Amino acid sequence: MNDNTPILVGAGQYVDRELPSPETSLSPANMAAEAARRALDHAGATGDLAAHVDVLAVARLFEHSVKDRVMWPNPYGCSNNMPWSVANRLGITPKRAIYAEVGGQTPQRLVNQMSEAIFAGEVTAALLTGAEALATIRHGTRAGLEFDWNEEVEGNYEDLWPDATMSSAHEVANGIAFPINVYCLFEHARRHELGLSLNAWKTRIGKVFAPFAAVAAANPYAQFPTALEPEYIATPSEKNFPLCEPYNKWMVAQDAVNQGAAVVLTSVGLARELGIPEDNWVFLRAYADVDDVHVTRRRSLATSDAQGLMLKRALNDSGLEVGQIEHMDLYSCFPIAVTSACDHMGIDPLSGRPLTMTGGLPFFGGCGNNYSLHGIAEVVAHLQGTTDTHALVAANGGYLSKHSCGIYSRKLDGPWQVRSSTAEQAEAKRLGSEEVTQQPNGPATIESYAAVYARGGPSGGYIVGRLDADNSRFLAAVTPGSDAARDLLFSPNPIGAPVIASHNDGANTFDVA
Repeated sequence: MNDNTPILVGAGQYVDRELPSPETSLSPANMAAEAARRALDHAGATGDLAAHVDVLAVARLFEHSVKDRVMWPNPYGCSNNMPWSVANRLGITPKRAIYAEVGGQTPQRLVNQMSEAIFAGEVTAALLTGAEALATIRHGTRAGLEFDWNEEVEGNYEDLWPDATMSSAHEVANGIAFPINVYCLFEHARRHELGLSLNAWKTRIGKVFAPFAAVAAANPYAQFPTALEPEYIATPSEKNFPLCEPYNKWMVAQDAVNQGAAVVLTSVGLARELGIPEDNWVFLRAYADVDDVHVTRRRSLATSDAQGLMLKRALNDSGLEVGQIEHMDLYSCFPIAVTSACDHMGIDPLSGRPLTMTGGLPFFGGCGNNYSLHGIAEVVAHLQGTTDTHALVAANGGYLSKHSCGIYSRKLDGPWQVRSSTAEQAEAKRLGSEEVTQQPNGPATIESYAAVYARGGPSGGYIVGRLDADNSRFLAAVTPGSDAARDLLFSPNPIGAPVIASHNDGANTFDVA
């Protein structure tokens, strides 16, 4: 085996479920450092693994996920330089310090990139870590507690802010903004394809997600370790209030968490030199990264072509059939992320096959951009010490937009290889070429919709429609003051209903035909 073959050798996780306390609650930097220490220790090296870490990458804090507004108000402050704040706590001096890109795909994508760099001899050992203290921020603010997490730290780092945007300016101006109000578009389009009513779809979501809650209930690192019945998840209630059709609270990612995770990658050669036991070696057998186009340009709203192309590429490169992969962690910010991945892999999500190793973002915890690092940490812990076991992590960012996959094994059937998804990326771009009308006027039909609640009651929303004249796609919000338009959104199935689209004073609206 080539000494430069990349392997994952250690994983660490941290959770704090207690009420916030100035004496015990950790800052995100402290939490990320603690998870990193655990990952380094977990590798079992007899030599000094930490001294060989030449790349430290830290997941971007949730509050830093947008440039033009505050994603999550944080009165307690934070470090001006998260990578070096963590490095200083660990006593390491990496050659490269990275503040990672926005998106749930980022941890898996970093594993893919660092594996290639290790294989090329450009990196000796990489430490990936991240944490969120959103529960402390939320509950501490309500309780009037004071924390000071501000730090001024020196040191150069790479700020991997993405070049590509998740949405166009036109989309943002007409409804494509908050993820919950976008993922529902995909949810409704898929249920319409399957011919299911809204209530039947909610029942299905409950059945898909109840096993996730059961896994979280048994996971010592879960933020919300409580098993929930399918009926409870599917049914609106005071504690499971509706947010946006078809979603109740416990159908979506819960971001009020205090969680951290980390993994360590290195080469087979250094692992041998440092005395890391072979039982602790986990191989990235295959991987793929493919991003989708903006939502309104996609061929279908019922799925993501990029997600399917990514999964097909990774599975083909792995040489494994889906049935040979014992463990999976499918990104679960919203139900459609899970069911769409299952559709692409030919899996029945109601078959009882385990689809999560953590418990998923609604029950394990939706820890911002760092969730999939917990999934990867679970893979490392589960596979270590086994003989011939495989696992798949599918990560997702944006609006079912950015996709990364890793297939992990205890053995390789041949030499490790660099993988390419260039052809799949080109195909995803080719498929995303729908015509979009920015100033719609005239008769149209509803293709999908967002029906949004506020304080438990119907509020408003928007549609993706098709103009009757040329079938071009458009976005439009409820006409102000039109009870009929709002009521249509909250009817059992608005898809296919006739409407009248209008563009006035820079805004797109719709009303009943």
